[in-house]
Amino acid sequence: MQVFNPTQFRLSTHRVIAACLFFSFILFPSAISFAQSNGTSVELNGDTIEYAMDGDKIIAKGHVVITFKDTVLTCDEVEFFRIEKVAHARGHVHLKSKQGELYGRKMTFNFGTMSGDFNGAKIVSLPLYGASEDIHRTSDGQMVLSNGYMTTCDFDKPQYRIHSKKIEIHPGKKMIARNVTMRIGDLPVFWLPRITQNLKDGKPQFLFTPGFDKEWGMFVLTRWRYILNDNLRGTFHLDAREKKDVAWGIDAQYEHEDYGKGLIRTYYMNERSITSTRFWNERPTPTIEKERYKIEWRHNWKFNPKTRAILQYYLLSDSTFLKDYFEREYDKDNTPDSFFLLTHSLPKGVVSFRTDVRVNRFYSQLERLPEVRYDLSSQEVGDTGLYFKNTTSFVNLTNKTASPSEVRQETMRLDTDSQLSYPKKVGIFEFKPYVGGEHTYYSKTKNPDKYHAVRGIFRTGASLSSKFYRIFEYSSDAFGMDIDRLRHIITPSVDYSYISEPTLSSGYIDNFDGIDSRDNAHSISFSLENKLQTKRKGRTIEFFRGIISVPFALKENPGGGGFGSVKSKMDFRPKDWFTLYFDSTYDTKNDRLSSANFDIYINGPDKKWRFNLGKRYSPLVDDQVTTGFTWRINPKWAVKLYNRFDVMHGIHKEQDYVLTRDLHSWDMDINFNSTRGEGDEILMIFRLKAFPDIGFDFGTGFNKRKAGSQSE
Repeated sequence: MQVFNPTQFRLSTHRVIAACLFFSFILFPSAISFAQSNGTSVELNGDTIEYAMDGDKIIAKGHVVITFKDTVLTCDEVEFFRIEKVAHARGHVHLKSKQGELYGRKMTFNFGTMSGDFNGAKIVSLPLYGASEDIHRTSDGQMVLSNGYMTTCDFDKPQYRIHSKKIEIHPGKKMIARNVTMRIGDLPVFWLPRITQNLKDGKPQFLFTPGFDKEWGMFVLTRWRYILNDNLRGTFHLDAREKKDVAWGIDAQYEHEDYGKGLIRTYYMNERSITSTRFWNERPTPTIEKERYKIEWRHNWKFNPKTRAILQYYLLSDSTFLKDYFEREYDKDNTPDSFFLLTHSLPKGVVSFRTDVRVNRFYSQLERLPEVRYDLSSQEVGDTGLYFKNTTSFVNLTNKTASPSEVRQETMRLDTDSQLSYPKKVGIFEFKPYVGGEHTYYSKTKNPDKYHAVRGIFRTGASLSSKFYRIFEYSSDAFGMDIDRLRHIITPSVDYSYISEPTLSSGYIDNFDGIDSRDNAHSISFSLENKLQTKRKGRTIEFFRGIISVPFALKENPGGGGFGSVKSKMDFRPKDWFTLYFDSTYDTKNDRLSSANFDIYINGPDKKWRFNLGKRYSPLVDDQVTTGFTWRINPKWAVKLYNRFDVMHGIHKEQDYVLTRDLHSWDMDINFNSTRGEGDEILMIFRLKAFPDIGFDFGTGFNKRKAGSQSE
């Protein structure tokens, strides 16, 4: 018979109570957390949480939330293995991280490698939305969709989508899809073997431009962007023109960590200009064939922070090729050069080496073979307060005229230009007198008797300026200008300049560039600058700036004495919704206004409308008024109007009307343009909002199409 021991009973009771408390925390906790090997912790929350006997497996049910760093997993039920750091989630699974969001029925996710697999999943990786039978997330954040689709439309039933057996998404970088079918609704519209979309920019993967042109006939222009890797990408062009035949080109943009980056563009066609109205009609004269092409190479190589090289090579088949097929490039530069430039920064200046070579014989061009130049920045001479600067260059110059002419001008030139200045504060004035000179050696001149000549020029002058300001205790919110006190700053300045007559007249020298056209001058220039500033949210805002200047030529000046043209500029920006810019030039010798230009920009509240008015006046060139108006009628519709009117001749130079319809994921523009002398054009353009540069346009040129074959 066992004897009752009160002490033993009390100890057993304590063990039972402790065991009950322990199991209650295991079976019915609301949240637990445990540390990982890297020092961070995983926090798991749920309505009920259970531990397995081995302590590794955790089962949570009801409103489950697992948080690790910036990644949050929510679901209805999860089995979590602490040692493997693997979660098996089921029911309304949602994984959110910086790379995007994943939704699905069930998922297996490894918090150690940050990778996992979803079944029956949807994805959001802005600006992309998608769904797939299976989605795999790799450790580097890449997501791979199997038998799924992607779109930029956030509707449950997207307006359009691209279907593929395999889609790779590199968040914030690119999307790659193979064997792609694009569908609008449930209707398949076209198939592509591969699409690579750069998510860093809005440039299109594929651009298709059909149309009609009087000179080209019916045409189709296509561009296909390719991305081989992060260091090599480009565009393939394939164009067909009814009256000109087929053309193609390959562009390549490359980058190397050690050898810099560059761009190569090519375009080739065997132009067959048919003489019939349609290609199927009988041709009254034989078809003329001509090879036409361009090859362009640009390279930028930064050897180190102080040394850089730039190369440009531009080869064309003929002088009108750019104008005929690449009009935008032609407008920017109608005679592109080929050159090489190497620069190196020294502690007190910059040394450069340059060569310019004529590649296209049908252009006139100045060749430098080579040019070596050193620019010494302004340096103080000891502690004297004197500052010295110098520019020295040696160049072998040849000026070649366009073929078939063989006229050439050539010389070797050594030029050195020095200046010594003494900037000083005199009372309230900034005073800077200077003296300098330029000496130039020419191996050849127009007159053989003057070969190996040296030209000398003496130069001196001074600048004087000051600054005055006053603060006005004035505050106002009239017209929303938000003025909190005004500071008015006035800066008057006077510059005196004297250049002696060159020891060798410019009439003896071939004019290659600005150095050769130096001449004597003697003048004083006056200028007055006004500024108005105020304080907004602790920041100084300059909302008005105006400057007026005029030179005064002294009697020793070659063109005679007296005031020159008065120039004025004004920039008034009181608020973001209003901007006024004005500039003018008044010819005092002929007592007339040489030019006057102004622009006014007004933005309506909430950017619902915008209006701009511009004026371009030059009595010897033109007198034009431009107006523009944009109105967002409602969230779905907007209209844009533009007109350029020639006041001098009383005619409309250009009219442009655009009607825009918001199609949720797309914007549709219906554009009518009429330009005098260039014809009329109707365009229908569809642009993806997520990638505004991606567009499909369907255009008709009733006369001459302005766009031409476009290059990126």
